[in-house]
Amino acid sequence: MSAESEDLNAIVRGARAEFRERQIVDAAVRLMQEKGTHSVSMQAIARSGGVSVGLLYKYFSDKEQIVLAAITRVLEEFRLRVPSAIAEAAEPVDKVIAAFTEFCRIVGEQRHAVVLTYQVSRALSKDGLKSIQDQELETLQPLVDVVTAAVEAGDLRDVDAQVLGHDLMSIAHMWALKYWYFQRIGLDLETYTDRQVRTLVLSNLSEAAQERIEKP
Repeated sequence: MSAESEDLNAIVRGARAEFRERQIVDAAVRLMQEKGTHSVSMQAIARSGGVSVGLLYKYFSDKEQIVLAAITRVLEEFRLRVPSAIAEAAEPVDKVIAAFTEFCRIVGEQRHAVVLTYQVSRALSKDGLKSIQDQELETLQPLVDVVTAAVEAGDLRDVDAQVLGHDLMSIAHMWALKYWYFQRIGLDLETYTDRQVRTLVLSNLSEAAQERIEKP
């Protein structure tokens, strides 16, 4: 077999393994949402994911590893997509809005995994919890950075960048945590995001930024 064929086979095997892992994690998240984390066995996850128990253990040694994989996948989406959204915006305050909007989009796409994060975080091992907390701080930093830049540019009033950044992240998470309520009152994600931008960002605009934004 040529080196080129071996490389191609390795790529195919890697893609197949990544697909299988995602399949298992998605099945586990659905089950844990329906029945609770402690009520779901590895055997049930294997059945729901369409894999054998032996293959499941080849990928994950226990439920905590599956939970950590689900949470890490969401955090990885934040790490990759939020900075890209920020880079596409021009003005400092627009970068804040772009970052928050992308956070909300990701939460909307990964709603079940976000809820699971809150449900199981206290049950994680000390090392597992620290890993998730460290990753969350890493995903928070771009929000804090753009808020800081907007304050320094004079677009936002003298707000606490750490607090407002964390508030924006928490409000994005709230879409998943209180999804049932927003569905009940007929609020979609786009409208929710727009209203939160008005409440948390535009209400803190400086006079100069307001004048610039209001100009035709």
